[in-house]
Amino acid sequence: MVVGLSNTLNTARIGMLANMTEIDIIGHNVANANNPDYRRQVAHLETTTPIPSNLGPRGTGVQVSRVESLYDRFLFRQVNHERSNQGMWESLAGGLSSVEQVFNDLEDNGLAQQMAEFWGAWEDLANQPEGGVQRETLTGKSRVLAASLNAMGDDLNFQRQVLNRYFNKGATDINQMADSLGEMNQAILKSEINGGRNNDLRDKQLALLANLSELVDVDYNEDSSGQLNIMLQGGKPLVLGSEVYHLKTLADEQGDYHAYFGNEGVPIDDLLGSGKMKGWVEARNSLIQAQDDLNRMASSLIFNVNQAHFQGYNLDGGTSSTFFDHRIDLTSSQENEGGASISFVVDPNSAEAPEGVAWATLANYDDFEIRFTADHSDGSGVKDFVIVNTITGAELDSSRYEIDDTVAGDGQLLINFNDTDDTAADKGYRLRLEFGTGEEPRNNDTFKLSFGKYASRSVEVNSALENPDKIAISDNYFEVPGNNKIALRIAQLQHQPVVDGRYTFSESYTAMVNRVGSVSYTAQSRQNQSKMVLDQLNNREESVSGVSIDEEMVNLIKFQQSYQATARMVSTVDELMQVLNDML
Repeated sequence: MVVGLSNTLNTARIGMLANMTEIDIIGHNVANANNPDYRRQVAHLETTTPIPSNLGPRGTGVQVSRVESLYDRFLFRQVNHERSNQGMWESLAGGLSSVEQVFNDLEDNGLAQQMAEFWGAWEDLANQPEGGVQRETLTGKSRVLAASLNAMGDDLNFQRQVLNRYFNKGATDINQMADSLGEMNQAILKSEINGGRNNDLRDKQLALLANLSELVDVDYNEDSSGQLNIMLQGGKPLVLGSEVYHLKTLADEQGDYHAYFGNEGVPIDDLLGSGKMKGWVEARNSLIQAQDDLNRMASSLIFNVNQAHFQGYNLDGGTSSTFFDHRIDLTSSQENEGGASISFVVDPNSAEAPEGVAWATLANYDDFEIRFTADHSDGSGVKDFVIVNTITGAELDSSRYEIDDTVAGDGQLLINFNDTDDTAADKGYRLRLEFGTGEEPRNNDTFKLSFGKYASRSVEVNSALENPDKIAISDNYFEVPGNNKIALRIAQLQHQPVVDGRYTFSESYTAMVNRVGSVSYTAQSRQNQSKMVLDQLNNREESVSGVSIDEEMVNLIKFQQSYQATARMVSTVDELMQVLNDML
C-alpha cells in the first residue's frame, strides 16, 4: 500500500488536536496556580496506530492517551499523618496555654503572694489577739485570697467549657466532611463511568480528606472504582463508598463531651488517634487535673482552717462557727432508676454548721459515693448500700456509718458518716435521701458527695465575720480575749504537710504551677517540631504536584511552536493536493 497525502493530512490534523489539548491543559494549570487544593495536570502523548505500507508500518501521528494529575499517594499519606499530629499538638498547646495563664504569678500579685499574706495576717493576729486592726486585716486578706481562688476556679471552668465546645463542634465538622466525601465518591463514580479520571473532582476529594485528617487520625484506601473508604483508628468506618457513618457526642455528669460511634454506648475518645479532636481531649484532661489540684488545695485550706476555727471562741465568747463557707455538692446520678433526692440534714440541737456538717468531727475532705447494692425497703433499718471514698477507692467499714432512724420520717433515709470518732454524738456528714412511694433507691443507684468539686469557685469568708470580733482564736472560753492558741494553730498550717497529707500549701501550689508549665512547654515544643516536619513534607509535595508558572510558560511555547509547525504541514499538504488535482 502506498501511503498518500491524505494520511499525511490526517497525521497533521490529529497532531494539531493533540497540541491544542496540551495548550488547554497548560491554561488550566496556570489558572489554578494559586489554588492550594489543585494538583498539576499533564497530558501523556502516544503514537497512534500505524498503517501498513510497502516500506513497512507507517506512523499516523500522535494523540493524548490520558490526562494525569501529579499525585504521589505515598507522600500524600505521610503529609496527612503529620497533619493529624500537627492538629493535635496545635489544639493541645492552645488549650494548655490558656490554662497556664491562669497560674501566672510573674508579677508577685498572684495566689502564692496572697497566701503568704493570709498566713502572715494570722501570725499578726496571734501576736495581738485583741487587736481590731489585725482582725480587720485578716478578714481583708482572706477575702482577697478567696476572690483569687474564685477567679482561678471560674477561669479554669470557662476554659473547660471552651474545650468542650471545640470538641463538640469538631465532631459536627467530621460528620459534615464524611457526608461530603460520601457524595464525592458518588459524583466521581458517575463521572468516570465511561472511563478516564476526573482529576478536578479527585483534587476536591483529597482536599476534604486532608481537612478531615487535621481533625482526626484516619486510615483510608481506594478501591478499584476509585471510591475512598475511610476508617478511624481501630477499624471504625466513617465512609465506605457512598455509605456514611456518623459520630455523636454526649455530655457526662460533669458536662464533658465524649465521642461515640453511631448508636454504640461506649466512648471512642481513645480511637481518635491524633488530630485536633485528640488534642482537645488531652488538653481537657490536663485542665481537669489542674482543676482537681486547685480544688484539693482549696479544700485542704477550708477543711483545716474551719476545723480549728470551729473549736475556737470569739471575743463574744461564742464558738462553733466556720471561717470559710463553700458549696459542698450533693447529686443523684443521672443513671438512677429510683427517684430519690439527696440533701443535708440540719439538726438545730446538734453542734454542726448551717450546711449540716459537724466540722469538729469531720474526718477528711474526700469525695464519697453511696452505692445501693439492693432495692431499698423503706423503714427496714437495713444497710442496703455501701459508701465508697472515691479519692482513695476504699469502701468504708460498715461500722463507720449508720442509719439514723431517730429523726427520719416516712420516705426518708438518714445516713451519718465520715467522722473522726465512731462514738461521737455528732457525725461528720448527716445526709437525707428523700423519696416518694415507688421512688425508693434501687439496686445500683448512686448518690455523690463532693467536698472539693466547687471548692475553689465557691470559697468565701463566712458572712458572720463581717464583725471581726466573731473571729475565734481562743481555745478556752475563760481566757478570752488574751488566748491565741487557735490563731497559732491556724498560722502553723502553712508549714505542715496537710494537702493530701504530703504537701504544704506552698509546695502544693508550686507543684501545680510547675506541672501546668511543663506540659504546656512540651506541647508547644512538639507543635513547633511537628510544624517543621509538616513544612518539609508540604515542600516535597509541592515540588511534585505544584504548578510552576515558569515551567508552564516554557511548555506553552513548546506546544505553540509544535502547533504552528503542524499547521504549516496542513498548508503544505493542501498546496500539494492542489497541484495534484491540477495535473488530473
